[in-house]
Amino acid sequence: MPKSTGSVSLSEITLASIFVESLLYGIFIVLFISSTTILLKKFGKITDRNVTRRLLFVSTLMFILGTIHISADLRRIFDAFITHKDDTEQYLNQVNTTIYLVKSLAYAMQTLVGDAFILYRLYLVWNGDKRVVYPVSICFIASICVAVGSLRALRLNSPTVPVFVRSLQQWIACFFSLTLMTNFSSTILIASRIWWTRRQTRQIQMGGRNLSPAAMVIIESGSIYSVCLVILLVLYISGNYATYIALDTAAQITGVVFSLVIVRVALGISSDAVISTRGGVVAYAPRDIEGRMGNDNHPQMARDNSIYSLKPLDIEVTTITDTL
Repeated sequence: MPKSTGSVSLSEITLASIFVESLLYGIFIVLFISSTTILLKKFGKITDRNVTRRLLFVSTLMFILGTIHISADLRRIFDAFITHKDDTEQYLNQVNTTIYLVKSLAYAMQTLVGDAFILYRLYLVWNGDKRVVYPVSICFIASICVAVGSLRALRLNSPTVPVFVRSLQQWIACFFSLTLMTNFSSTILIASRIWWTRRQTRQIQMGGRNLSPAAMVIIESGSIYSVCLVILLVLYISGNYATYIALDTAAQITGVVFSLVIVRVALGISSDAVISTRGGVVAYAPRDIEGRMGNDNHPQMARDNSIYSLKPLDIEVTTITDTL
């Protein structure tokens, strides 16, 4: 059975949830506009424009899904406090209504798109290593199947039964667990790769704009979203109404993290370019927003090539992989 948060009712939790989600959606709007502008004006100069098109498509899709989710929440609140003002609590507990299903579908799609993106980054960072990518991919495919089952279970649920009932909890908790496993494992693998790469070279500072290594890894690896998923899963399993706050937060955090990665690349504080061989990443060099390599655009680095020069490597073939 659901547990209230002290003396706080479901209607109060719902209002707090839409407040938090609105704040995050506002941040999402700013980052979406910034990232879209960057992709159109900056990344369009890169030779491989297919990457730009893919990122624009995913970014736009995430923004549309985030907008649908908050719109469904606003409509649900309007219905609960205006149309069903005499039975607000009962209406908010219903999870088989059309508007709740639209909200749930938007969240599921947003989550899966976010998982696909972090899986794509994992593929790039690890240079397509099948031993790393395939296990995580299996988890991602399983989460798609469970998402479909969860939506079907919500549709068939009784109007008087809350979202914490056991028949629903098995599906929903499984979906949260699978997407958490996908994100957590990808996060650890990406973070370890970035950390290992940075150990091979000295930390590069670009124009005075620099974050600490720990902060860079946290943001770039998607740890923020993984933490949100842990909180969401714990609250849901415990049957706490605060689940709604965590759920609505996670719906917008996915898009925020995606847009933040793009903006960070434009600001020159991303993982730059990773030079890798089939055996693994061996070093990296600075890369400007237009994809050029070397020190021509960074006078400070050019003055002291001994600090930023790459170590001699005995390899025959190398590839450049952008960590975005």
